[in-house]
Parts: sequence; structure tokens; C-alpha cells
Amino acid sequence: MNDHWQLRVYDSGHLYVADLSGAADIGRQQTKEETQPSHVRTKDGWRVVIAPMEDISISRQHLGVEPLADGRFLLTNKSAKLLVSLPNNQDLAPGESSKVALPVVVRVGRKMLRLQPFQEDELLKSLPLATLAPGSDSPLPGLRVNFGQRGAEGMDADQLLAWIQAFLGLLQSAAGSEDFYAKAAAALVDLVKLDSGRVVFRAAEKWVERAVHLSTQKKSLAEWRPSTRILNNVAREKKTFWQVPELGSSTVGLDAVVAAPILDRKGEVIGALYGERRVTGIEVGEPLTQVEALLVEVLATGVAAGLARVEQEQAALRTRTQMEQFFTPELAAELADHPELLVGRETEVTVLFCDIRGFSRITEKLGPAKTVELMSDVMSVLTQCVRDFNGVVVDYVGDEIMAMWGAPKDQPDHPTRACRAALAMFESLPLLNERWHATTVEPLTFGIGISSGFAQVGNVGSRIKFKYGALGNTVNLGSRVQGATKHLKSSLLITGATQARLDASFATRRLCQVRVVNIEQPITLHELVPLSKPNREVLKKEYEQALEEFNHGEFRQACRILGRLILDHPNDGPALILLSRAVACLVEKPNPFDPVMTLDGK
Repeated sequence: MNDHWQLRVYDSGHLYVADLSGAADIGRQQTKEETQPSHVRTKDGWRVVIAPMEDISISRQHLGVEPLADGRFLLTNKSAKLLVSLPNNQDLAPGESSKVALPVVVRVGRKMLRLQPFQEDELLKSLPLATLAPGSDSPLPGLRVNFGQRGAEGMDADQLLAWIQAFLGLLQSAAGSEDFYAKAAAALVDLVKLDSGRVVFRAAEKWVERAVHLSTQKKSLAEWRPSTRILNNVAREKKTFWQVPELGSSTVGLDAVVAAPILDRKGEVIGALYGERRVTGIEVGEPLTQVEALLVEVLATGVAAGLARVEQEQAALRTRTQMEQFFTPELAAELADHPELLVGRETEVTVLFCDIRGFSRITEKLGPAKTVELMSDVMSVLTQCVRDFNGVVVDYVGDEIMAMWGAPKDQPDHPTRACRAALAMFESLPLLNERWHATTVEPLTFGIGISSGFAQVGNVGSRIKFKYGALGNTVNLGSRVQGATKHLKSSLLITGATQARLDASFATRRLCQVRVVNIEQPITLHELVPLSKPNREVLKKEYEQALEEFNHGEFRQACRILGRLILDHPNDGPALILLSRAVACLVEKPNPFDPVMTLDGK
């Protein structure tokens, strides 16, 4: 049994190699005195240290490796709670074992480990480091490990690295263009001086060509038979391989072949950049150098970065499109750049609920098709009113719209914005009624309730379907206030917490205290009216005088003021309601008297 094998540890551009025989235990430092990285022989085999004590992604004893009689190796996860990642997205759970054939690449914590036979194929070469996935740290420090401080043919390594970095930026800038793959394939021929360049992608067990570029002298290379040996190694080890083929291999007729992996953001191989250099007649081709293989890898990294960027942009576009269902386009764009604003938190907000009065009665005569058309028109107008004042449309429920201000971005003037949006909704009614009068017969009107206070804001939907909104007493109260508009015969009601935050540019009238369903604490309701409403100052003064008399139990005096007010303003709904309450108290003589109005319905 040949129990000699080699361990290669890849970490952020650094390579550690250990030539071993027999069993080995791999893990992080057990004490600070232990050198890392290091491998020392013990009575049971080898102790290999690959990480410092602080690296808690690796256990002190994490991976056990033991040669078997059949030539395979037994891998055992000796960690109490951490995984070992095997090829093909398989995980080795704590305490589990798996028999594998070398070479094999596994991940332990943040380290990539390659276990391979001690004797390597001299005809098949590879760069010592695995290719980095898009979004990983810059590959440039690790490139020095590949070819040392001096580059090929006397080129200074720093000059070469600068050229590679500039080239990578150029390639990435082309990502997303229609000829992106063609440009990558052409770069293999034009810059690396290969005879052909191809971009291939994995599809099941096959490699499918997506783009090809041939040198002008080697058009005969259009018929392509890939080296399955090279591509399988690339897919398995996620490294760049190149080869001077031997006779009888699948690459007969080639002077050299090179392939570098194209990785997705998770580090999985999704394709490869594949280049060939051929010999025809008595022509002798130049062998591929390590630097040329490195350039191919940089090209492949650029392709991967470009694809990742396109994928990220598409995901951002999808997210932004979804966000624009709730937020203004400007806010959606900002949230795409600062998603932390969407994290759930408690904050002060103002919520608005608006429904269409008499909706069931109206739609009964319209039928389903016209009802949908009406709803689409009305909700579009209401949504625009919300957006005009930088609000968030939380939900549409039947004939009702819910909106919010104060989140996800802080808005110190959120009560003001909500109230201006509500007034704008009523200002939109004449045009809506003009469009729909012939269809609905009776005019459309709204009932709006507004509440301000603290709420828990964030995703109030689910993991499957996102919905940004708010939960809490403030939200429940806003819904109840909207329902109170029917009881008080007023179209637009706000809570005392909202009214206290408004300035003199708003016209309000204190209507009463109410106790709503499922909320024990009484709340003060105010009516919000346009500044242009006729006689609003007289209505406010006389009504609030009558309310004071009523609250103090002076029912006759309240009736006297309200009777005079109704003679002048017979359609004032709140005055009629308060008058009916005062008359009832005169008749029933309640003892004790409670001025708070209890609303039984929602």
C-alpha cells in the first residue's frame, strides 16, 4: 500500500504544502506555542496545524485522513459541531466519514485543502492556487506565489501585475454587452497569443461552446474536440490547468492547451476559458508558460466578475421593481443602496387609512370588469397622492388603501406629510367623479383616518413574500379612526397625537373623545378640513363651545348652541351627532355621566 500523499492548503493567496505518509489529524492551534502552519509527526501519524487559535471556523481537531488498503483515503470529521465540505456540494457532518479517491478538494472552515497523490503528472500542470470566486479578495497578492517576484522573460512582476489589473478592469467594464463572451475569447488569441480561444459552459455532463475566436492563420481549428482531461480537472479542482499533450491523448495534434475556471459567486465552476496552440506541418509551437496560464486565469476571473456583476444588477433591478410597489422610485433606489434601512425596528410613524364610501353599493351595479377598472383608477390616484408627499403604500385591501410616513427613512414631519396627502386625496375627487359619473351615477367620496405614534416597522409579510409595513397599537388605532368617520359623519379624522404635530397652516376641529374596539384608552379625535371650507372658523368656535358644555354635563346649554349652529349649517354631520347625544342625555339623565363616546363597530 502506497500511503504517501501531499496536502496543499490554500488561504487568501497563500499556499502551504505538506508531504505526508500515513494518517493525519488536521485542525487549528491547540496552544499558542504550536507553530502554524506546521506539520509534525506524532505517535499516531501526523499533526497538521493550518489555522491560529482565533479562527473558530476550524476545530482543534477537525479533519482526520487515513490511507486505506484499496488505495482510497478515509476522511473523518472529528469536529463536534462544524462541517467539512466535500466536492459536489456534499457536507461531512460531525462524526461522519467518507471514502474518497485522490486527488480531492475539501473545505475546512475558511481553508481550501487539496489532498493529492505524492507523484504528480509532469505533463499536466496547474497554478498552485485555486481560482478566486467573484467578490473575493484581490487575486494580485496570490499571483506572486504563482511565479515569484520576477515575471517571465525579465518582465518585472509589479509591471506585469499592474498590466493585469488594468486589463481586468477593462474586461469587467465590458460585462453585460452583447459581445461579452466573444471579447473574452478574442482576448485569448490577441493578448495571450493562442491560436484559438473559447468560452464554454457546463450543461449537465457536457461542455457547451458559447463563443469562439480563431487566429487568422488557424481557421482550420473551427472543428473543436475539447480535452476532457483538462476540463474535468478544472471543474473538480477549480484551478487553471495547462498541458503539453502526449501521443494518444484526447488532445492529439495540439501543441498546448490551457483552461481556467469561470466561477459563480458561490465559488462553483459554471464554465471555462479554453485556449489552444497547435502545430501544423513542420511548424513548432512555443510551449505555454506559467505566466500565460496566469493571464488566462485573469481573463476567466474577469468573465466571472462580469457575470456576477450582471447577475447582481439584475437582482437589484428585480428588487427595485418590487420596492417601487411600495416606495417612490427615488426611495426605492436609495433602499437598493442601503438595504439596512429595511431592517425591522421601532420608530415613530403616521399611518393613513382611506376607503371608498358606499363601495359595495356602487360596484353592485357595475359588474366585475368595470369594478376592477374603477378600482385601478381610484387606487392609482390615491397612490400618487401618497407618493407626492414621499409616503409608503403599505397595502391595498378591497376598497381601502393603507399608507405610512416616517419609515423606512426618518421623516420628522411625518404627520404633516400624511395630512397633506389626505387633503390631496379629497382634491382629486372632482376629476374622478367627472370621469366616472356616467358609470357610477352617485358620486365617489372617501373616509380617511390618520394616527401618529410608535410602531414596529419592517417586513410584515413573510419569508416568501415581502411586504413593508408597520404593526402595533398606532396602526390598529388608525384603522379604527377611519371606521369612526362613519359614526361621526365626518370624512377626515385625525388623532390628538397627529393634531398636536400640525402647524397653523392646517384647519382642525376637536370633535370628541372616543373609546374604540379593542383599545381601552380613550382618544381625542379632530376633524381635518381644507382651509378653503366656508365658515370653518364659525363651525369650529361654536362646535367646540358646545362640546365643552356637553363634557361638563350642561346638556341644555349644549343643545341651545348646537340647535343654532344646525339652523345655519344643516349638513354638518358632527354637530348633528353631538346634538343627538346631548338630547339623549337630557332624556335618560345618565348617572354617572361619561363624556367618552364608545364605538361598537370598526
